[in-house]
Amino acid sequence: MEILIIILLLANLLLTFLLWQSRTQQKKDVQEILEAQADHLSDQLDYRLEQERQNSLLQQKNLEIGLGDRFSSLHTSLHRDLTDLRTEISDNLTKNRDKTDERMKQIQESNELRLEQMRQTVEEKLEKTLQTRLQTSFESVSKQLESVNRGLGEMRHIARDVGTLNKVLSNTKTRGIMGELQLGQIIEDILTPSQYEREFATVSGSSERVEYAVKLPGQTDQDYVYLPIDSKFPLADYYRLEDAYESGNKEEIELHRKSLLASVKRFAKDINSKYLAPPATTNFGIMFLPTEGLYSEVVRNASFFDALRRDEHIVVAGPSTLSALLNSLSVGFKTLNIQKNADDISKILGNVKTEFAKFGGLLQTTKKQLNQASNNIDKLLITRTNAIGRALRNIELYEDENTKSVLDLSPLEDEGSNEN
Repeated sequence: MEILIIILLLANLLLTFLLWQSRTQQKKDVQEILEAQADHLSDQLDYRLEQERQNSLLQQKNLEIGLGDRFSSLHTSLHRDLTDLRTEISDNLTKNRDKTDERMKQIQESNELRLEQMRQTVEEKLEKTLQTRLQTSFESVSKQLESVNRGLGEMRHIARDVGTLNKVLSNTKTRGIMGELQLGQIIEDILTPSQYEREFATVSGSSERVEYAVKLPGQTDQDYVYLPIDSKFPLADYYRLEDAYESGNKEEIELHRKSLLASVKRFAKDINSKYLAPPATTNFGIMFLPTEGLYSEVVRNASFFDALRRDEHIVVAGPSTLSALLNSLSVGFKTLNIQKNADDISKILGNVKTEFAKFGGLLQTTKKQLNQASNNIDKLLITRTNAIGRALRNIELYEDENTKSVLDLSPLEDEGSNEN
């Protein structure tokens, strides 16, 4: 509406301007008319604008009233819907809670029933297992008690045997025999009988005989240097030292250790004076101690061990030490035998080489003779066979069993095979 008014106004202005252009002389009248029309148009425009403003206000107010009613209606509807929804949800939650409570109650009752069944089953199994294990344990304990009883009986037998052994070992001669037996067992296991002598007088013209003397190579194959080995067993001194160790008395330990070393030194002097006579023997001898414990007590005192070797020319050896020493000697003996045999083998190979050269010449000669004989046989077969064939060519063949018997010829190998 406002646009239409503006267009009309512009059209009037344009018309007025055209009239003003065409009618210059009527300018004054036209101006008044235009002013009047402008005032009129201005009044109309104001009126129209005022109407439009009032209409707009009215429409706005009506729109606000309509929107307010619509909002009020929507609010009421939403409130009613939300109230219904909340009521429905509350009812559903109540129903679900009741169902859940009932289901939980059923599950709880079922679980309690299952747990009770499981408890009864576990108790039954535990009772059976416990009874089985108790029975097995009782049987095992009974067997162990029987074994302990048997062990106690065996311990009593062992105690009697130990008592008997102590009685045997209390005799000096018996201890010497045991040490000699152990020494002989070690030597005989490692060396061959040709490598040692038993109960041998190492000193010429002496009646003293060492238990074992190992043969070491001398200047010639028939000449030997003897290594004397004698066993000693100061058991009483060693037992007193062991008792002192158990009691823990330092003074007794020191006293009995000195007594043991004094006995060992006395034995070393005895071996030196009776069995060492270089160059027929080595410049040292070996004292064999039958037990590792006794040997360790002597070796523990390094200065005493060196003094025996330096002053008395005696080396103390236990079972393991003597075994290692004899094994080393055995390897040395084998090495010497290999060297001696190597010379003999070299000589034999030299003779074989000479004889082989002669044998080769004889083979060449024999080969030539065989070739000549073969050539002679070939010539004989060719020439003589042809000559006999020409001489018999005109003779008729006649063959029967009677002629064969008259000639008394045995069949050839080829004929026999053909007949077969």
